[in-house]
Amino acid sequence: MRQFIAIPLPEKVKQSIDNIMEPFRGIKGLKPVKAENLHLTLLFLGDKGSERDLEEIREISFNSFSLSTISVELFPERKPRLIWIELEKSDELSELYKKLTAVFGDNEELRAHITIARIKWLSRENTKLLMELTGQLNPFIISFLVSHFNLYNSELKPDGPVYRVVESFSAAPGS
Repeated sequence: MRQFIAIPLPEKVKQSIDNIMEPFRGIKGLKPVKAENLHLTLLFLGDKGSERDLEEIREISFNSFSLSTISVELFPERKPRLIWIELEKSDELSELYKKLTAVFGDNEELRAHITIARIKWLSRENTKLLMELTGQLNPFIISFLVSHFNLYNSELKPDGPVYRVVESFSAAPGS
């Protein structure tokens, strides 16, 4: 079973994102992420998590903080494979990420984003269309409060992944 650590998005944010995806639906080669699966991935674990790691994660302390989106982007720009929403830099998010990566010995830099669609293939015309559509959406600014993060199991099914919360980790009380 594949696992990852992510910040769940409030329903209001999921709905706003789902609404902006309307013009993208029906573009061949593009698969929007289902609204219920939208999240901000902090760390992909695959199958390397252990009970000891889980104990260390439980010990992580953090205060609630706010995050804001900046824009809708194609990534990578030259031959896009994803449509994502980029987030504003956040010291609090960076600190939480450092604490999590210390548990697993990872040291990759976090590029905070919310994946909203995956791209299998695109015609030249549709690539141009995507560039125009994403440009029309920007700036795309929504703010939300982060009060917890989750450890998820991900099971791949024929109609897409199914995510199940294994455990939730809350911010310090009163923060």
